[in-house]
Order: sequence, then C-alpha cells, then structure tokens
Amino acid sequence: MNSRPARNELLQWERNDKGEAQIKVTRQETWKVRLLSKLFYVPKDRTITLDEVGSEVWQMCNGQTSVAQMIDSLKDKYKLDRKEAEVSLLSYLKTLGQKRFVGFLLEAEEKSKSGGRGPGGDSASGKRW
Repeated sequence: MNSRPARNELLQWERNDKGEAQIKVTRQETWKVRLLSKLFYVPKDRTITLDEVGSEVWQMCNGQTSVAQMIDSLKDKYKLDRKEAEVSLLSYLKTLGQKRFVGFLLEAEEKSKSGGRGPGGDSASGKRW
C-alpha cells in the first residue's frame, strides 16, 4: 500500500477533449511480431482510451501518490466503501502493471529492509521499480 505507481516513461499519452487519457502503444519489433505481421495485419501503433475512472487513476500514477492515497481519493470521489475502492484499484493497477504501462516505486529504506537489490534495479534517485 505504500508503493507509488509511476507511468512508463516510454509511453506517449495525452488527454482528449472529454478529459479521457489516450495512451499510444507502439508495436515491438521482435521476430515473432514480424512473422505475425506477415500473416496478419498488425498495426504499428494503437491508441488505448481510458474511461473517466481509468483516466483519473492514470493521472494519479505519477510516482508521488501512494496506493493508499489513491484508494482514499477514489473512495471519497465515487462514494465507495474502502474495500470496494481497494479491490477495484488493486485489480486495475495489476492489469496496468502486467501490460507494463506502470511500475511501482519503492522507497530506498524499504529496499534495505528487504535485504538488497531487487530484479528491477535502482534508479539514480535511490528508488527502484
């Protein structure tokens, strides 16, 4: 709950006139993708548009807001009980993490408590993914 989601800096995104976040995803150029693109049409870029709640969560994934703060914000704005907001948010963040749209920053002191470097490596700020 103390981790802080951060958007993948390699993704380009913008807000449309409705306030929805639009994420531009570029196709990877691996041998598997090249093979599939010869058999099927695979676009080079695609745009994913998030709904109102998804866009708000995306905006909060700034590396500064903790998951607990995000839960409180959603709970208050959408009049949910804490458990509903927590389950929904954690499920959504898990999906964003699996798609590598977001990563989760941990404090340097949490790293030292866990006994060393994680597989994500450290950044220059002493935080790690």
